[in-house]
Amino acid sequence: MNQRKWIKRFKNTSFKKQLQIAFLVTILLVLLVTLLMTLVWRNAYLEKTKVSAYKDISLLAKDTGEKLTAVEDLSLNVIDSPTIQSLLTDFTQQADKDTSITLKNQLVREVNQITRNSSNIRNVYLLSPKKESLISFIDSKKNIINQLSVDDLICDLPDHPAKGKWFFSDTLSQGVYVRKIFASDNLSLNHIGTVIFFVDTTFFQLERQNFAALAEDSFFLLDYENALYSPANQIDAQNFITQYDQIEPTLSESFGITKLSQDSYYYVTADSPMDQGRFIYLIPENQILADLYQLQWLFVLIFLPFLMAIIWGIHKISNQLTRPITNLANQMLAINETKELQSLKILALPADPQEEIAILYDSYNIMIADINTLIKDNYEMRILSQEVEFKSLQSQLDPHFLYNTLDSINWLAIANNQSQIAEMVTSLAYLFRKKIDTNSEFVTLQDELDIVDAYIRIQKVRFEKRIEFISLILVDDLSLPVPKLLIQPLIENVFKYAVSNMKTTCQLVLSVEMDQDNLWVTVSDNGPGFKPHFSIERDGGIGLKNIQKRLALHYGPTSRLQIAKSIPFKKTVVKFNIPLNKSQSHTAKESL
Repeated sequence: MNQRKWIKRFKNTSFKKQLQIAFLVTILLVLLVTLLMTLVWRNAYLEKTKVSAYKDISLLAKDTGEKLTAVEDLSLNVIDSPTIQSLLTDFTQQADKDTSITLKNQLVREVNQITRNSSNIRNVYLLSPKKESLISFIDSKKNIINQLSVDDLICDLPDHPAKGKWFFSDTLSQGVYVRKIFASDNLSLNHIGTVIFFVDTTFFQLERQNFAALAEDSFFLLDYENALYSPANQIDAQNFITQYDQIEPTLSESFGITKLSQDSYYYVTADSPMDQGRFIYLIPENQILADLYQLQWLFVLIFLPFLMAIIWGIHKISNQLTRPITNLANQMLAINETKELQSLKILALPADPQEEIAILYDSYNIMIADINTLIKDNYEMRILSQEVEFKSLQSQLDPHFLYNTLDSINWLAIANNQSQIAEMVTSLAYLFRKKIDTNSEFVTLQDELDIVDAYIRIQKVRFEKRIEFISLILVDDLSLPVPKLLIQPLIENVFKYAVSNMKTTCQLVLSVEMDQDNLWVTVSDNGPGFKPHFSIERDGGIGLKNIQKRLALHYGPTSRLQIAKSIPFKKTVVKFNIPLNKSQSHTAKESL
């Protein structure tokens, strides 16, 4: 009964909803098939990886174990050598000094004869029962590996004939094999010496690199007598070592899965030829599943054209009936969401529209045409208003600038230094020429700096040693377009309020530098600075306000004039930025 009810409800729904339901069912079926195939691939691939890794780690254990066993066999050859047994026995019988030297030399020859063909042995030491060095000197009190001294290593060995013991560095780069020697020519089994082999165990890492299955992100460890060791550069392995006591019970099988730092790892273990030793190899689960993910994506890509065809068909059929109204509604909704009326466009009338649709489209297009006309008129009025305001702001500089220039010439006349008049008049003429030129709102950065230099030359005639000007231009490209007469008013402000009010030398620094987004212009001096809580908008003069307004008009809120620091008679810093993407715009370059 319920089944018929659902079928009836499905038939009574709109055609568009029926298509949407069919689409969802199709997608769910595809996802289900993908999931099942992924699970099958996952199990097969994991099994293959386990078998491959187990073979490699077993072979690695065999190869490295043979190298360690070879050292143990050498120690047995040393112990079983009748000559060495005799020499050690003679040495323990309190031989005189000359005899001891002879015995040591003979021991060196015998041990070298036994170990000469071993490439992994770095050094061999032979000690008497009193820990006196017989072959090569070694300090029994000095730590030689893992904060353990020779005394510590020997004390860890049994006092009866037995196999020796290995000691490894934390990074498995070095191993030390220690074995006691007991007399074998009588039943006393007296302790007559100790042999110590220093072994280069970097072959652990070298052997590991020969196996393709042992990937870079994986790591392996040596478990020897309940202590773990790992090759160098495996930080994760050290984390594993610290957590070993917690996860050791989970490593009872030859291979399986365990947790390390919240991450899953597949592990493989293999016994080492050494007593109480085994290898542990861990592979990150993400690494194993990487290939599975690739297969999964391949499967998706294979069926993607099929799915796209279904989506395209459903989309086309469902939208044929609703597209005209949907397009019109979306355009109307954009007005409320974006408030960008200029982005609205006239819509083309659908083919064979119904009468109601045609009326709606015609009314909408008439409205858009009217809006675009209003936007265009408003834009032209704003441009005209900005141009008038620019001209007005620039004209405000003329009286102030002319007054200061004439004042400098007056001081020149008072000083009566006729040789400097030519230079001063030249600089003044250059300034007038640049100031009167109103053909362009923008000049190059080089031109703006030339204006500053001309102004500085004029003022130096007046103030002489009372001004020290430093120019730090850290910009390679001086052809960047900048608004005209932005820097010079800041320099003029320093002379008006700092130099004129100081009896000592005023140090004026102009810095121009550039970062990734902005061109920065900074003017600093050691004058009296600004009053506390000084605001350019409220307390600034014509020059500062003029610069502030021009920056706002040209670049908007991304550029502003700011007082970065003001410490009286120490340092006052005023700076502004010009966004590079706007200073290098096409409009700015055309105005040069």
